[in-house]
Amino acid sequence: MPVQRIYIARHGFRSNWDTTVPPKPAPTGIDGDPPLSAHGEEQAHELCLYLSKVLPNDVRIYSSPFYRCLQTICELADLLRHDILPENGFGEWYGRTRKTHPRAAPNDVLRSFFPRVSLDYEPIAVPSTDGETIEELHERARFVLASAIRDCNENHPTITTVVICAHAATIIALGRALVGDDSFDVRTGTCSISVYEADPSENGIGKWKCRENGSASHLSGGEERHWGFDTGQYDFLDAHAYQERMDSYHVSLASVAVSDVVADGNIEI
Repeated sequence: MPVQRIYIARHGFRSNWDTTVPPKPAPTGIDGDPPLSAHGEEQAHELCLYLSKVLPNDVRIYSSPFYRCLQTICELADLLRHDILPENGFGEWYGRTRKTHPRAAPNDVLRSFFPRVSLDYEPIAVPSTDGETIEELHERARFVLASAIRDCNENHPTITTVVICAHAATIIALGRALVGDDSFDVRTGTCSISVYEADPSENGIGKWKCRENGSASHLSGGEERHWGFDTGQYDFLDAHAYQERMDSYHVSLASVAVSDVVADGNIEI
């Protein structure tokens, strides 16, 4: 039976986004390959626990080979006892104007951190170190998805469900490739899930239906750090809740500042 359902998840909150603690060094030693923050690890746990309950036992788990994605999905691989297939074609998007275009660590290095990483897996595509245009990213997404689906259909006929862990820009391009619409709006919050279903008789690229778009219902913190090509910035689904958090944070800082001033005997503010 051909592949019928694809779950696409984004990695968790990155450590270099957390401004309350010093940034963690990249475990792989590669600049631009940060691990998750403590909050990101909590998100990843919630994601994997949820997926382990809704997925069938026989699945293929693909991941971008960057550390944060593998760290996000590794618990699911452990729970389901499946390998993680490190697919460079599902890796990060770097524009051509960027000064550096990091290349992920090789499989043997990744396996030293994540024992479920397959050493035998050969990637379908490896993005250029010169970067890509947005159009080239979309072409990459179409090619890698078509190849992965065809491989499952022809060589792994028991696989009806695929899981992919990737990055915001890549997730958008993958969703657009599946539904056949390069303007399709995909939500990309950290550890969110988009679910795509194929017609039982046809699972070719461009003919899938999006059943869930960037769902964060499994996350205790809801949607966070959505990203889109239109802004290139992160936004928040619940602007009111975000403002309340920021107001509370500033009140807390002000309280600390006042107490310090009083303790020093200085009444100037």
